[in-house]
Amino acid sequence: MTGTHLNGLDGTNPLAFLAALGVQILFEREDEQPRLWWSDDVIPHAVIDAEFTVERVVDQAMKVFPRWLESPTLKPEMAPKTDVKFKPNDIRKYLELARRNDPGDALAFSLVAEGSLDNSGKAKPSDLHFTAGRQLFLKMACEILAGVERDDLFQGLGGPWGYVSTLPSLMWDVSDDRLYALVASNPSTDKKLTNPGPEALAVLGLSHLSVFAGRDRTLTMGCSGGWKSGGSYTWPLWIRPAGPGAVSSLLAQVTYRESESVSRVRDRTRWYQSWSIARVLKSNIRRADQGGFGTFGPTETIWSRE
Repeated sequence: MTGTHLNGLDGTNPLAFLAALGVQILFEREDEQPRLWWSDDVIPHAVIDAEFTVERVVDQAMKVFPRWLESPTLKPEMAPKTDVKFKPNDIRKYLELARRNDPGDALAFSLVAEGSLDNSGKAKPSDLHFTAGRQLFLKMACEILAGVERDDLFQGLGGPWGYVSTLPSLMWDVSDDRLYALVASNPSTDKKLTNPGPEALAVLGLSHLSVFAGRDRTLTMGCSGGWKSGGSYTWPLWIRPAGPGAVSSLLAQVTYRESESVSRVRDRTRWYQSWSIARVLKSNIRRADQGGFGTFGPTETIWSRE
């Protein structure tokens, strides 16, 4: 199928997957919007409609990122020193900022949910909120969007990724998972190098994954399991072109539960095949015992078409 192949966006890497979602969001306010799908290769990569060239995507990104930086949802006045962990009354104020329908506003609904609090009575953020301590999500997201350059985007979209930037990382790259026990020295003193092109696009892509108030914590689209342990993120790769609305539907329908019955799994197999899903992937979410810093573990294929 003819299309623009974004070879740098490997569908088995959560960061690249979120970045591909971000490519669509770049054009959400335009008359023409790209459809997105994935190559049917051993290592699948993102593909969009042929008229959306890599140069056109990069040009659009350099126009959209500054617009996102103007959104009060990225720089809210009520943001505490702990970033998005708002006081209960401030959660509503924050979400009300996102009702203006400005670029970037949808990100608020992918970070916190009204009435969903942690044990300290503050907002419990998305399962994909991997930062903690002095690493503040909104501050880091703004630094990435402000600092990314055209060359970063060309390299991120075309690959291979170079890991040459000192801009922050939101820790969605599977390569970020550096367990202390698996290295010869303490990695905390290393200067982390990142790929700001995919990181910036993934900030936009996160707004595709809404959060909801659950009975005991915030629920994130595509995520399951516990916050501190047993958590995971599941996502689909489809091989037929899908517009933004169809992509949202696909993301909402793919789930993972170890306790699902055989008949339920069989039903899902029929659904996945009818939706042109080629694979369903899962990555465990690992969090540090202290601070709650998160990373993605190695990606697993939990379903693939025959």
